[in-house]
Amino acid sequence: MHLMTWKRAVLSVCFVLTAMLGHSQDLIVKKNGEEVVGKIVKVGEDTIHYRMLSEEKGPLRFVLRNDVSSMQFATQPSQRQLNQLPQSNDEYATASAIPTGTGASRNYTPEELMYQGRHDALMYYKGQGPLWGTAGATFLLPPVGLVTGIVTAAVPPNVDNLFHPNYQLMKEPVYREAFKKQAHKRKVGKAATGFGIGFGSLIALALMLGA
Repeated sequence: MHLMTWKRAVLSVCFVLTAMLGHSQDLIVKKNGEEVVGKIVKVGEDTIHYRMLSEEKGPLRFVLRNDVSSMQFATQPSQRQLNQLPQSNDEYATASAIPTGTGASRNYTPEELMYQGRHDALMYYKGQGPLWGTAGATFLLPPVGLVTGIVTAAVPPNVDNLFHPNYQLMKEPVYREAFKKQAHKRKVGKAATGFGIGFGSLIALALMLGA
């Protein structure tokens, strides 16, 4: 009886928290189906800028308008298509954001270039190849998977073969190096995760067969 009461209390709290979050967050829906949750602060001609809900005064993030299919504002629950989006201003966004495709229009500080390079690497480098390649090799033969993961993680990704929106900024050494280092860190993490997935799947299969 007490267990049922406790479960109901937990569910009620979760429902309330979910409802509260649902009324305070904006939603960006990309054409590939990916959803980005945050607070939209600026809608430009080429980019849509937003902040994470936990970073009210934190770094500004952005997505390309060409990648977005629709948006939903917390104050206006119905989704809007891009041609219905309002233009809004945000002083922090205007001062700190690096617009896409305008890398040669003005001089940026090394700090701006470094931040934007890291941000773009986190957003656009997915690392699915190292993840599933290492996972598959580990599942078939763990020692081979371990070697595969180590070798894969040791080689930095080729930034020239990766999709990124700031092609002009990629010509800047600071931006390029920051992008490359952050992408490499993510590649190492994906390879390690792949080894864990492969090894865990192998153990699960062994337990199922031995049951």
